[in-house]
Amino acid sequence: MFASALPSTRMPACASSRDLAASVRGSRVSRGATSSSGRRDTRWRHPTRAASRVDPFADPVVPRDSDARLPDLDWTAEVPVTEGKFAGYTLLASAFTGEEVEAVADLLLGSGMAGFPLERRTLLVYLRGAVPAFPHGTYLVGRLRAPRAGTMEGRSLSDAALTLDDASLASPRSSWSEEKSSAHGPVVATVGVSFTEATRRTFSSLKPPSDAAYLSDLTVFEQERGNGLGIAMLAAAEAFAVDMRSPSMYLHVATKKPGVVKLYKSQGYAIRAVDPGIFGWRGRLLMRKPMA
Repeated sequence: MFASALPSTRMPACASSRDLAASVRGSRVSRGATSSSGRRDTRWRHPTRAASRVDPFADPVVPRDSDARLPDLDWTAEVPVTEGKFAGYTLLASAFTGEEVEAVADLLLGSGMAGFPLERRTLLVYLRGAVPAFPHGTYLVGRLRAPRAGTMEGRSLSDAALTLDDASLASPRSSWSEEKSSAHGPVVATVGVSFTEATRRTFSSLKPPSDAAYLSDLTVFEQERGNGLGIAMLAAAEAFAVDMRSPSMYLHVATKKPGVVKLYKSQGYAIRAVDPGIFGWRGRLLMRKPMA
């Protein structure tokens, strides 16, 4: 999700007087200078003017409310799980912390997805460097909370996949608290969300707008897939995007995964652009969903 290279350096739109003077000196031949042929060159070459470069393909800048309050470190979302063996449970989502880096790394490495370091030690360094980017870029992590009622679809809590004591039924006090981890069990899902170009990968094609949210690396613990946790985690990411005042959410999907494309379509995402790849290899789609 996060860019690993420093941003490229661009010439400023308006040069200072010192820069302009240097440009003049470098672009003219002084009067009386002697050329290689031995003749004096008295021509004056007009200095190159510093001009701003306008990118015709740049995304329009959407003004943001500078007074709007963005999510803080205590941000959490509670999303009900509506299908599978965890129907009736609640997915508790929050931004990952240094203590959850290893759990996120395990999920990403077990997902088989590309786009991040595949060597565990390198991935841990990558993720630890991403923690301070909150809220403009983060990985959300999801944990499960058992139903407050004593039964769930005819099953007692003792028969459910996860059993929590009464203390764990209280809402988490902080997304950074150790109590939440011990109360609500292990991380079962994660997803990356970024809101600036500096906190996302560099794309060779199908670049999402710089002012929009971008979702990546949605993955669920392998043994718990197919139980509605992915959809719940997607909903949590969208809730975070809404709180970040983002106008829309973008994501990429490989064309070789029609099942995943169908899932995102069922959640309101539409195809905006297609990159067919090379003879169908590495083809992908850019999908979008308005957050308004």
